[in-house]
Amino acid sequence: MAEIEPILRVIGVIAVIAGTILVVLQLRVNAKNVRSRNAFDLVAKVIDPSFPRRRHLLYEVADKHAGGDWTGFDRSLDDFEVRNFANIYEQLGLLARRGVVDLEDVLDALSAQPLADWNTFEPIRAHIMEEASKAFPALADNQPGLDAIYWPNFRWLAEESRTWTLQRASPGAGPVTPS
Repeated sequence: MAEIEPILRVIGVIAVIAGTILVVLQLRVNAKNVRSRNAFDLVAKVIDPSFPRRRHLLYEVADKHAGGDWTGFDRSLDDFEVRNFANIYEQLGLLARRGVVDLEDVLDALSAQPLADWNTFEPIRAHIMEEASKAFPALADNQPGLDAIYWPNFRWLAEESRTWTLQRASPGAGPVTPS
């Protein structure tokens, strides 16, 4: 029995180490699954039936205020709906930038839509920034870094969408194969 005891101790130590490694690996897998689930929840917002209605509202608001008359917009339901719609792209862009969702998959699914929606949203964003600078002088439009505050990931996603679109629309561009 005395000869077996050291062997059993070594086996016990190996079992504890192996168990610890397995627990750490399981925690990593669980964290990755939670991130993926959150990403899928966000992608679900883009395919939700309310998304086209909210997108349409963005275009209606942009058309209504294209002349620069923002009467009735600030703090209205339209204001908050448009901001919320932009936040969907903001979150999607953030997830793509962080590698939680694959950028190519996002762009393949949405095509040029982020670019078109950014171009429509940009004048509204400029107005929101202007109004914020009136309420909060620290946010005046001459402050460096303001672009990093107001939907920077939506802007980034739109730029990526532009590149994606131009690559596919260029003469002689064949089908793009996944890498």
